[in-house]
Amino acid sequence: MNLQNCKPKEREVELPMTKNPLKISVFLLFCALFVAFGLRGARVNANVGGAPPSRTGAPGELTCAIAACHIGSAVNTDGSEFTINGFPSNYTLNQEYDITITLSRSGRQRFGFQATVIDDMGREAGTLTATDNNRTQVFPGVVGPNLRRYISHTLNGSSGSNQISWTFRWRAPATDVGRITIYAAGNAANNNGSADSGDLIYTRSVSAQPPVPAVATVSAASFAQNVSLAQDMIVAGFGTGLSVNIVSATTNPLPVELDGTEIEVRDATSTTRKAGLFFVAPSQINYVIPAGTINGVATISVKRSGTTVAQGNVTIESVSPGIFTANSSGSGIPAAVGLRIVNGAQSFEPIFTSPEGVPTAIPIDLANGDFYLILFGTGVRGAATNAVTATIGGTPTPILGFAATAEFVGLDQINVGPIPQSLAMRGNVNVELMVGGKPANVVTINIK
Repeated sequence: MNLQNCKPKEREVELPMTKNPLKISVFLLFCALFVAFGLRGARVNANVGGAPPSRTGAPGELTCAIAACHIGSAVNTDGSEFTINGFPSNYTLNQEYDITITLSRSGRQRFGFQATVIDDMGREAGTLTATDNNRTQVFPGVVGPNLRRYISHTLNGSSGSNQISWTFRWRAPATDVGRITIYAAGNAANNNGSADSGDLIYTRSVSAQPPVPAVATVSAASFAQNVSLAQDMIVAGFGTGLSVNIVSATTNPLPVELDGTEIEVRDATSTTRKAGLFFVAPSQINYVIPAGTINGVATISVKRSGTTVAQGNVTIESVSPGIFTANSSGSGIPAAVGLRIVNGAQSFEPIFTSPEGVPTAIPIDLANGDFYLILFGTGVRGAATNAVTATIGGTPTPILGFAATAEFVGLDQINVGPIPQSLAMRGNVNVELMVGGKPANVVTINIK
């Protein structure tokens, strides 16, 4: 640094020096500080305070290599590793994501980075937040007509040994803005203090597609909304564009692909399993939650040809009782059969008929022997032995047992009875089942 810079261009003080010692003292102090800070700043490396805005290489921006503030090899030419992890392939509106940028280069101890997230129009997309203010910082910038926001290293976030990582948070926008891309530039500085020559600049970008359409999954028995589900449970997923044709399974075990459609269930441990499919249609898929799915929040992904076309979340718990009904609506007459025992002789009896496809209850006669109700449901098998109770017409009724059926995947059988004789001539009565403290959908039978 040229110390002549400390000399004033012209004497601006007309009074004798002895008459203005304070002004001269301040001037000399300024020169001393200028020399001291100039000498301290002579060793320049990765910009420890963070690069100026608009140095990510995003559309309309430069990089530090192009701007010639860091001079070295051409961008991305020496094969070092510069990665962006945590940015989603499809973003969820208002969802927060932890993003990690890592730069590795042997023999380097000073590093820097800058990143921005924009849409295809060049506008800021979502919100960047520094999760460690000691190592990263957020600041604004303008490119053309668009305001952008940047995240970069700080002084304390510029030191590393052969490798460095920075982690920060990005919140997706509240509305669909189309494709979103994160652009990042990194600098592996050689710390030689010579006009930044020999510094190595890298760029990377990763894009997130708009949110995929939602798929809402409910019990295929009760169709109750906003309730948990369970492993080994028969469920129905509703959405749009789930398949092209209506195709039903014809094999057991169930297929995991029908008409090019498959479902993946990723549980709370991030373990992903393919679901067995009963049938697929453009707006509905019936499938079974895979065995082994761990309790907690699970993500349901509907895929066609490997591409996610619909997605949704469900909560998995040990039980989620549902009773199948004759009209497939989750209410009305249960899709059940009766068992009558007279003097040890057993006979099965229907409890409904379906003239013209409309289920109609057949009155149950309690005058002859004991009558048991055999219900079919799903989401029951995970309950403890003594955790299933029933009432018919408000009267407690014994549970003889419950178990998974061997013939049909996900189907549970619950044997209830005998129906109390005190209910004779009651007409339509409700059958209410509690499983592990959770109520099943209420169904109705008719007693003669």
